[in-house]
Amino acid sequence: MHVFIDTNILLNFFYFSKDELDALNNVFASHEHGAATVHLTEQVCDEFKRNRENKIKDALRRFKEVKYSPQLPSFMKSYEEFGAIKKLSAELQTLSDLILAKVEKDIVLRSLVADSLINEIIDKSEILETTEATYRKAKMRMEIGNPPGKNKSIGDAINWVTLLESVPANQDLHIISEDGDFYSSINDELAHPFLQDEWSRIKGSNLNVYRTLSSFMNEHFDGVAFSFDKEKEELIESLNFSSNFATTHHLIEKLDAYGYFSLKEIERILKAAISNNQLGWIITDYDVSDFMNRVAVPKIDEIRNPNMKELLEKVIVEQQERKANSSSPNENVEGTTKIDF
Repeated sequence: MHVFIDTNILLNFFYFSKDELDALNNVFASHEHGAATVHLTEQVCDEFKRNRENKIKDALRRFKEVKYSPQLPSFMKSYEEFGAIKKLSAELQTLSDLILAKVEKDIVLRSLVADSLINEIIDKSEILETTEATYRKAKMRMEIGNPPGKNKSIGDAINWVTLLESVPANQDLHIISEDGDFYSSINDELAHPFLQDEWSRIKGSNLNVYRTLSSFMNEHFDGVAFSFDKEKEELIESLNFSSNFATTHHLIEKLDAYGYFSLKEIERILKAAISNNQLGWIITDYDVSDFMNRVAVPKIDEIRNPNMKELLEKVIVEQQERKANSSSPNENVEGTTKIDF
């Protein structure tokens, strides 16, 4: 299997857990086992080096924004729990400072777990050089308007020309990239028809494209599920800031299209339901309840937060009562979905 991993995908490695990175290592770094041959271009390596720190900075931003000093009103000082809360807050802040110091040291040393995997991929891959001839061909593609290449950026064109020259004939290529230039404008699950035709004509094989690592792994390496997906991450985050019920229902509809949710993601969704009443107040609406019953209820035993468990118990009861009512001969159920606006 011949695979091209674009820079934007490599940078997403910093969002994965160690277990997920170990799974990626088995696929992309263990070439001797024949899982995948990664075609790594000099262009991608340079782009990664240029953007690594900014990606890590973005990943650290939310952690640094967390404050472990609760703002308790003065009248709580007389309660015995007040001192315990302040003590635990101080301990949490100390631990937060300690882990941040270790992480910042590893960032400088380039020794994060993601760094180790990427270095392993680089060490086991032949770095495909950007030659003057490659640059001229890529520049010509852009000037005559052939994809890929956007906003006068030549990087994608250099990668494409390099792949045309390096991947063996009669071998399918699997491109994992967020860049829209590789995709059909009508069906974003398919390759750009110009690129597909060019690849088929020159290499005599198929071109396959994937916007995320999870979609690639799910199709070719069944059983490996990843908790990070950029679009899913943004949808979950948006639940915290949804300002009306209609927007919340729309976000739940989008999230319902995803099959897998990690425990961490489920807890973030439940946390949003607790903090934002635009989700919490409609938790038992049919669409929200069905979503929660599908993705969150199966993990209820793993959830430790009692408020989150209480929310899940509500959706369990709602669905049970709805099923009981729908099966009762005395009930006139139209089968409509209850949605509040």
